[in-house]
Amino acid sequence: MLAGCASFSPDGGFATVEQTTQQRLGKEVRWARSDSDRQLINQRVEELLAQPLAMDDAVQLALLNNRGLQAAFFELGIGEADLVQAGRLANPGFSFGRKTKGDEVEIERGLHFNLVRLLAMPLMQEVESRRFAQTQGMVAMNVLSLAADTRKAWVQAVAAQESVRYA
Repeated sequence: MLAGCASFSPDGGFATVEQTTQQRLGKEVRWARSDSDRQLINQRVEELLAQPLAMDDAVQLALLNNRGLQAAFFELGIGEADLVQAGRLANPGFSFGRKTKGDEVEIERGLHFNLVRLLAMPLMQEVESRRFAQTQGMVAMNVLSLAADTRKAWVQAVAAQESVRYA
């Protein structure tokens, strides 16, 4: 008997990105999937902005308050949806027909499904699994790149401020 059991993870693959960020940067990233998530992020952003902005705080602020990064997190959800879809069988098709030829009535019934897709399913799952891992890596790279860019911008801003002060 054929059975397909593919389901979504609770975090949409975000844990890998979160773990990489924590290991490499020691910072938190949050995915704003709901209004309560957005409120928590906004609260944390306000806390960071209430004090003088050190480099680490600027990085944390950028990681929490960057819409491009939030959009990248949603790419994880799309990638996971593709992965789950690759593990599911297509719906079977049913057909019924009725033919009459004089006094004779012939009823046809049919059941059909995509056999090629069934045979290719393991390969499709492997391809989508690798694509999803690639998406996770790219999103993690976006996080690390944003952190590096923020550090550079912070140093440039402080240097510009100091040069104005001493000029």
